[in-house]
Order: sequence, then structure tokens, then C-alpha cells
Amino acid sequence: MIIVNFKAYRQALGHKAEKIAKKCREASKDTGEKVIACPQPQDIPKAASTGVETFAQHVSYKGTGSNTGRISASGVKNAGASGTLINHSEHQLGSDKLRKTVQKCRGVGLTTIVCAKNAEEVKKFNNYNPDFISIEPPELIGGEKPVSKSKPELIQQAVKNTDGGTETLTGAGIKTREDVQKAIDLGCSGVLVASGVIKSDEPKQKIKELCSGL
Repeated sequence: MIIVNFKAYRQALGHKAEKIAKKCREASKDTGEKVIACPQPQDIPKAASTGVETFAQHVSYKGTGSNTGRISASGVKNAGASGTLINHSEHQLGSDKLRKTVQKCRGVGLTTIVCAKNAEEVKKFNNYNPDFISIEPPELIGGEKPVSKSKPELIQQAVKNTDGGTETLTGAGIKTREDVQKAIDLGCSGVLVASGVIKSDEPKQKIKELCSGL
């Protein structure tokens, strides 16, 4: 599984988000591997309309009602998302809010990917029963050193700390087939990527390359 985080990159906003979502869908169809697009909230309908599986980048534990500026779980579900990232290092939550957010998502039928910065957080967050936990050391995010090669022991410990109850993903610096393959060999079910795809001149080919490492 390849999860493509569009973040707020200018290359992936508005009509460009729809174009990249189409590339995700085409790469998934060509390879037979699951590829998930994670656009900005306003672009979820555009991405979902392409037929690619679409996740939100973040949701609030607050429900519907008087919650101005909040991104509700039911709102992104109605917009076409089937899941969401939670607690990315660029949008972290406290433990209590994180637990409540996972519960809220479960209540409306959203798949959850909870991000953790270290193995200790993986062990803690596993108790919240998310669908996936992604181990992502912040210092490697957006860099040139893939976590799967730079910190393989961290991934191994993260996998161990889920006790087999939650599937483990990883992300941070993942940009090549070899990076993905190493993550899979270490026990991960998939990877999160962002700049390596979004800033690529050929995003579809880059996604297909990454899929070949699964």
C-alpha cells in the first residue's frame, strides 16, 4: 500500500490535486497495488471523483455543530474520503485528543492511520486501536535519508510494539523502490510518501516505481 500525502504543496492544489489523484488511480490500476490519495480537505471531492481511494490529511475529534474551523470526520466522509491521517508531525495532537479522534472516526466508518514519531508512541497509540500506525521520525521527513535505511531498528521495534494488533506503516524520506522494499522486509504493510511523488516530473511513473517495491 502506497499512501500519497499531497500536504499543501502548490503542485497538488485545486485542479492539480485532481490530476495527481488520477495518476494515483492509474498507477494503482496498472500495478494492482493499493494507492491512496490524501489531498487538502477542499480537494477531497475532486480526488474522490477520479475513483482513487481518498483519505483526509486530518480531522477533528469534535463532531458536527458549533465548531467553526474544525474538519469533522463525518464531513470528510460525506465529501468522499474513506479514511484519514491523524497526528502527522506537522499537525500533532495530544494523547487525549488523539484517542477521541480515533474513536470519532471509528464511529463514522473512517479508516485511521495514526502517525507516531518513535517506538514508544507506537506502543501507546496501539492501545487506541487505530487501523494502522505509521512510524515517522520527524527529522527525516522531507529529507534525502529514508527511514527504512537510516533507522531500520526503529521500524523493527515499532512493528514489535503493535503486538500484531495493528498494521505498521512507515514514512520519511521514502523515494525509491529500494526504500519501499526495505520497509516491507522490516515488517511494514506499506509506506507514506509526499514530496518524492508530488514534486516529481512524472508522478505516475514514480508511484509505479514505488509500487514495484511492495
